[in-house]
Amino acid sequence: MNSEETGHSVRRVWTESELDEALSNLHDDVTTDEQVLATARAAMLNSAGGQVTDVRQVRRADAAPRQRSMRRWLAAAAVVGVVTAGGLVAGSLSFGGDAPETPRAGAAVAATLERAAERASGADEPAAAEGQYRYVMERVSVVNSGSGDGGRSIFWRVEQVNETWAPHRESDEWLHRRTPDGEREWLVGSEEEARRAGLTFDDEHSDGEWKAPCGDWFSERPCEEPAGWHNPTPEWQASLPKDPGALYERLRDDAPENSRGDAELLVYAADALRSGVLDKEVRAALYQALTKVPGLEITEEEATLDGRVGTALGIEDGTQRQEIIIDPDTGEFIGERAVLSEGNGDLPEGTVLSHSSVTTAVVDDAGDRSVG
Repeated sequence: MNSEETGHSVRRVWTESELDEALSNLHDDVTTDEQVLATARAAMLNSAGGQVTDVRQVRRADAAPRQRSMRRWLAAAAVVGVVTAGGLVAGSLSFGGDAPETPRAGAAVAATLERAAERASGADEPAAAEGQYRYVMERVSVVNSGSGDGGRSIFWRVEQVNETWAPHRESDEWLHRRTPDGEREWLVGSEEEARRAGLTFDDEHSDGEWKAPCGDWFSERPCEEPAGWHNPTPEWQASLPKDPGALYERLRDDAPENSRGDAELLVYAADALRSGVLDKEVRAALYQALTKVPGLEITEEEATLDGRVGTALGIEDGTQRQEIIIDPDTGEFIGERAVLSEGNGDLPEGTVLSHSSVTTAVVDDAGDRSVG
C-alpha cells in the first residue's frame, strides 16, 4: 500500500492492523469532537470511495478483531484517511454510550422477517452456472466529516456506484468497478473551506476497474483472505448452522462486544446481505435469526431506497439508528441505512448518515449490466 503526504493532509489506504495501530498511537494532546465522530462512524462505502476512512470499520482498540477480507472491506469502505494538522479525523464504533436495554423483537418484526424468510427460500433465484457471473450493483451515499476553518466541523455527502461480477468459481477472475456518482453535497461548510484546511479528496481506489481471482483486488495473497460475514464465501456459508437459533448464536459470537450493543449484530448481518452472494436458504435463515435480536423494531413500514420500497427494521445505539431494508413480499434485501437519532448541533436529528442499495442478477459476461 502506498501513502502520499502533502502539506497538512495525508492520503493512505489502511489495512486493519494499521487502523488499529493508528488509533492506539494517536497523540494524547489531540482533541476531537466526539459527536462529530459518532456521525462519521456510519460511513459505509462496503462503498463511498475517496473521501474519509470508513470509521464504522475502524473498531475500538479493545474490541474483538473482525475477520474481514481485505476485498470486502475495501469494496465497502472509503479508503482515504483525512488528516489535518490537529490529528486524524476518525472514530471508533460508537461514542454514544452503552445502548439502552430493550425488549426482544416484537410480533410485527417477527412476522415481517418470517414472511421474508419464507419468500426468500421459495424464490426462483438462479445461481451463476459455468461461464456465468453474479452481477452485484451497490449504490452508496455517505456523509463524511473533517475539520474546516478554525477547526470547526464540516460535513459533506458523496455518492458512488460499485459493481462486481463474481464468477461461478470463487477462484476464477472477478471484475470490480467503482464510479463516483455526482458532485460532493456540502451540508456544513464548503469545498473552498475544506481546501483551505488542507483536506484532500483524491484516491486511486475511488474510481477505476480491477480484476483478480477470488475478488481479492488489493490483496498480496489472492484467495487467502479469511472468510466471514464480510466475505461470505460458499464454503463459509456451508459451514453456518441451518437452525435460526444456532445461527443467531453464531452471529452473536462473531460480532465484537462494544458500546453499540446489539446494533452491531445488525451491522454484521447487513455486511453479509449486502455482498449479494448469499444463497437464498442462508438469507432466509438469517432473516429468521434476526427475529431473536433484542431491540429490533420496524422503523418504517414503507421505506424507499433507490426507488425500491421495503420495510425498514432498525436498532438504536444511543446516537444513531442502524437499519436494514427488506421486501417481505419477495424476500429480497434492498439495502441498509444509518440515521442520526439525536442532533449534534451541526446535523439535525433524522439526518441519513449513510445508505446503500443492492441489486443482483445472473449475467453471461463480466461487464454485462443486464438486470431483470
